[in-house]
Amino acid sequence: MEILQEKEEKMEIKDILKALRIEQNLSQKELGKKLGIGQATICQWEKGTSKPTCEAIIALSNFYNVSADFILGIDEDDMGLSKMEETCLGLFSGLPETQQELIIRLMRNLHGCI
Repeated sequence: MEILQEKEEKMEIKDILKALRIEQNLSQKELGKKLGIGQATICQWEKGTSKPTCEAIIALSNFYNVSADFILGIDEDDMGLSKMEETCLGLFSGLPETQQELIIRLMRNLHGCI
């Protein structure tokens, strides 16, 4: 994330999305094809005239291998989460609800064994 690390000030979602796309050397049209989203929609996100849905943010975070918080411009210091916790949360949020419930049960069982 070289482009994103160069800036100290808080970036808006539109700027983060554009920077991530440029870092991958993708056009808006190419990114749209990879995600099944229209180029016009991506253009609107990058201009700030509209914002991605929750589902789109999840797809983008999975595609770019970054957390949804990163895309939303939420500083991890604001959340108080470690990198590992942030990674786990990002992976967890991308799972179907049934799998999330299984993981919660597993974690509760593991917690009881400690």
